[in-house]
Amino acid sequence: MNLKLFQTRLDEQHLQGDQETINNFMEKVTVKKTATQFVPGEPDYWSVMVFYENGKPKKPAYKEPEKLSVNADVELTTEEKEIVTALKQWRKDKANALSLPDFMICHNAELLAVTKLKPRTMEELSKVKGFGEQKVLKHGDEIISVLNAF
Repeated sequence: MNLKLFQTRLDEQHLQGDQETINNFMEKVTVKKTATQFVPGEPDYWSVMVFYENGKPKKPAYKEPEKLSVNADVELTTEEKEIVTALKQWRKDKANALSLPDFMICHNAELLAVTKLKPRTMEELSKVKGFGEQKVLKHGDEIISVLNAF
């Protein structure tokens, strides 16, 4: 930790400039603690000690909201097995049409989560783990259509 000492003179001629000096310094560092003391004399002034570390703290990176998922070991009902089968067939057809491997469309875990959570809107689908903005835009309508068939 570092220390910097400032004097803020109270006369009109120096007050504004002294305050700006302190403010400019504090914008460039991470302040840990301050201490002040009034010092009478010619002229009167405030002594300001600033304990600091170099550099400003980084703003926390944007953290995406927690996505919903399900455990891969979860048991499926008869209807859910039918839904997974329908979603896998949709995925296979889509992958063939785009000349891509199946997993590039959706992973099995994503299809399982969709089956268990049964999102009915694009917004609900975007909350399912694995479904970011692009995947929802590309495939969301079709996935919801498959779900709505049940």
